[in-house]
Amino acid sequence: MTLRSIGVVRCEVRERKAMPPLGVPAQVELFPEYADGLLRLEKHSHIWVLAWLEGAQRDVLQVTPRGVTDPGPDGLHGVFAVRSPARPNPIGLTAARVVNRQGLTLSLDRLDFADGTPVIDLKPYFASRDLVFSAFNAPIGRPASRQALRDSLLMQALSFHGERCGDLALGVRVVEHFRSEVLGMGEPEEWRVQVPLERPCLIDALMGITRATPGRGSLLFQGSDSVRLEHQGSVYEYVLAATDRRDPGTVLGAPEEELFTLRGG
Repeated sequence: MTLRSIGVVRCEVRERKAMPPLGVPAQVELFPEYADGLLRLEKHSHIWVLAWLEGAQRDVLQVTPRGVTDPGPDGLHGVFAVRSPARPNPIGLTAARVVNRQGLTLSLDRLDFADGTPVIDLKPYFASRDLVFSAFNAPIGRPASRQALRDSLLMQALSFHGERCGDLALGVRVVEHFRSEVLGMGEPEEWRVQVPLERPCLIDALMGITRATPGRGSLLFQGSDSVRLEHQGSVYEYVLAATDRRDPGTVLGAPEEELFTLRGG
């Protein structure tokens, strides 16, 4: 097998260990001899970027993933069960939104590849094939901080809803509080959520984060302006305050007491 790099990643992070878990804004600079391969790329909002992770260990089959605190045998995972760069063939795979294209340079919303990483392929992300909303992943580790948790929840909500808005940000803040203050940064094996019927953007945010759906009975609609989350037989009701739904930045930065009041638990 012969691999040829078709381009290179450009971003602000130079060392792989310094890369945030969700990546950073980045560019892919395609080499001139592959320019024809970009014909009609504009048909796709997102692409898969495959990269060669130079320097990664290739003789390791079990690792302790990022976010797992147990360094012993109970914390080990096979490399095929995680996204670790250590693996027999160190190929990285990340889906990214194409922000714009200028000639041979693709600007992407985020990649988790360090500056200078060789790119070995680009493929379109097909919503009709690649989206598996019913997929299930048991938690591997826990977020390193509350801010890391918020960033992850925001990315999940945006991937489902498609744009920032105040109620999307509010859904992020509700689940952020629930996971950090009630679950100790953990995540339930199964979500059961009740949402206010008159707030569709909030519903989208919570569906994107929890993967709860009405068809499976894990997402229920109710008339009160609150979000109810069930866990181990207890109901945690987040009564929503009157907030400006149009400004997501304000909602993300506001004190929790200005956004909701928690009842029950």
